[in-house]
Amino acid sequence: MTKEERRSEIKKIYEGKPVGTGSKLKYMGETREFDIYKVPLELLIYNVDNGRISSLVKSYTRETGPIDAETEEGSKIISKFLYDSAKERNDKTLKDIAENGQLEPGIITMDGVIVDGNRRFSLLSSIHYDSTNKYTQSLKDACGYFLTRILPEDANEREILRLETTYQMGADSKVDYNAIEKYLHARDLKNKGFGTADIASYMAIKQTEVQKYLDVITLMDEYLEFFDYSGIYTRLPRGCEDDFLKLHDTLKKVKQGTSYSWIVPDEREEIEIQLKSICFKFIRLDKKASEGVDYRYISAYANGNNFLANRQVWNAFIEKCSESDEVEEKSTQDVLDSAAPGADKTRLLKKRDDDWRKKVTSTLTDAFTDAQNVIESKKEKDKPLSLLKKAIAALDNIETANVTEKTQVEFMTKLSELKEITNKIEQSLSSE
Repeated sequence: MTKEERRSEIKKIYEGKPVGTGSKLKYMGETREFDIYKVPLELLIYNVDNGRISSLVKSYTRETGPIDAETEEGSKIISKFLYDSAKERNDKTLKDIAENGQLEPGIITMDGVIVDGNRRFSLLSSIHYDSTNKYTQSLKDACGYFLTRILPEDANEREILRLETTYQMGADSKVDYNAIEKYLHARDLKNKGFGTADIASYMAIKQTEVQKYLDVITLMDEYLEFFDYSGIYTRLPRGCEDDFLKLHDTLKKVKQGTSYSWIVPDEREEIEIQLKSICFKFIRLDKKASEGVDYRYISAYANGNNFLANRQVWNAFIEKCSESDEVEEKSTQDVLDSAAPGADKTRLLKKRDDDWRKKVTSTLTDAFTDAQNVIESKKEKDKPLSLLKKAIAALDNIETANVTEKTQVEFMTKLSELKEITNKIEQSLSSE
């Protein structure tokens, strides 16, 4: 069905008798009452720019191409994205609709684009078009309609986007969202000309938070570009939001020169670049504190607990981590181009990440452990006997059979350094 055909049919419904009245909606700056209508599902199409699934849509577009919501294929793709974005909540809502019907009306444009209610429309469709005999025919028939308010023909793009944001990304709906979506949506609103006050109001956040949202999505974009994943937001590791927030806050401290006294103004830009690079690598490595890598040592801990607190520690850490730069990867585009028709491209890109992790894990975790040991040792500098016991315990665990030909030279160099250190300690104690 074409846009014009949908518009013609919906206009007839709009001019007919509503099934409900008095539904209040803030529209074009004032609170107005809207009628509620029953619109057949076949007259509606998904909003492909739905903020609930923005990261999935943008990623799919980058990997495969644009999604046409007016086609059956495009509709199926969006429906799957909506379901996968909140499976548990969708199953619960599906059960509720099957038992009680659609209780909350949606919002659509005159040409059938769903402004609010894409998820409800998807669940109604899954019941109405079910072919497994799971539902009774009377229930299927009842779910063949979408209860909705219909916006006037003069509704403009800005007002539609405001309504979508207010109803889908307001305070009561945030739990439905992948955390990344709110950052993407804030940037989309900014790009469409909305000011900070409007964005804050629509998204139910403080104005001071808006710039942080914009800064964080910029960092996420830089991360993706760093690893040749530009535009593929599904390659951001699950649960990475907090890591980017910590990086954002630490970068702010470096820029302001308030926390790390050794970083002189002329060095700040270089340190910022190093910090981003290091944090990006450890975000992609996706190791947790329980696995021996506590990301907070790089981007959160204050004072002497952060690797940035000490020039020597930081420089040694950077130098060791830089060895991972030698790892070569197949370009993302080559991976996508190599996919067979219908292949799971997400799986192929995940393998690209997994292969990278296998190659760099040893280098990055060793660098982290070395820096962490120095930091912890400096904290215990007034406990020489404790440090000596730890050093002896560590040395006692060395298996020389594991020293490879590649590392033997460095191993012998470190042994020489160890002898020098022990000689200095003995001489110091003898002179006292």
